[in-house]
Amino acid sequence: MVKAFGEEFCLQRKRLDLSQEAVGKSIGVSRTYITLIEGGKRLPGKKNLLKIASALKIQKDTVINWYLKELRNKLS
Repeated sequence: MVKAFGEEFCLQRKRLDLSQEAVGKSIGVSRTYITLIEGGKRLPGKKNLLKIASALKIQKDTVINWYLKELRNKLS
């Protein structure tokens, strides 16, 4: 099964031992917004995808792929 964007986001954040607050500050959003993303209640805005890749120290293509997989899941 394909993991949702929020699950992938959370796993990577925890691998780096970062708090939701630290990631939120790095991206320019609130800790609450990060909680919503990780809980699958929100998808980040497209303008934040590159910031997320930078904050989580991963390739931008990886974050974009998570995003596209999530969109496909929602459409099917």
